[in-house]
Amino acid sequence: MSANDLDSFVRTVAAGALIPDHGTMFNPWGDHDPVHDLSPDAPAVRADHLQRYLAARMGRAKVLLIAEAPSYSGAKFSGMAMTSERDVLAAHAAGRGGDYFDGSFQRTSRILPQLKNVDGVVERTASIVWGAMTGKGWSASDFVLWNAVAYHPHQRGQPLTNRAPTTIERRALRPLLEQFIALYPGVPRLAIGRVCQQSLADMHIEALPARHPSYGGAPEFRTAVDALRTQLTAAQA
Repeated sequence: MSANDLDSFVRTVAAGALIPDHGTMFNPWGDHDPVHDLSPDAPAVRADHLQRYLAARMGRAKVLLIAEAPSYSGAKFSGMAMTSERDVLAAHAAGRGGDYFDGSFQRTSRILPQLKNVDGVVERTASIVWGAMTGKGWSASDFVLWNAVAYHPHQRGQPLTNRAPTTIERRALRPLLEQFIALYPGVPRLAIGRVCQQSLADMHIEALPARHPSYGGAPEFRTAVDALRTQLTAAQA
């Protein structure tokens, strides 16, 4: 796939035209949260983060890790699926910003007591996923993170909540998942959580299943990462 395909994907994601109900779903790359965002430029900053993150892995990625949907503490502020704003800020401060993409990274969260985010917003799932992958010898550019449902589902009027995406939302946003997978043709997939597994099955797309690492699922998730590594190593032998 070309840079033009990536540009088209990011523009489509940022436009948010496929969202069934904007009152219960936040678009990190197109929506401004006036309470929790640092500035009105936040969505454009996050779109830039996403563009550079995906571009850094085109033609290099060895596996796609696809989960269910963004949480309020992950892509909502970092602009990247299963990636904590705090982790990226710390990596840049330590001179390891290239693990995510080249160039600068800007925080988009306003420092607020309810976010506990003096050093950036943190997401536990992100830390588990990145730790499991890099701990097994994957380089940061070997894997690409995304979600079956691109946007953050929340309770109406409660932007700092998470909820499972509905069947209507999964179906409405399926074209974005198809477009994402097309950016990395032939790259194997790990489907994290039942929502993603069902979405890919409905699309007749093969993927190795993994339990979602939240709510005590981290050990089983790490086991799935081990199985993925073994499977890909055997395929290359």
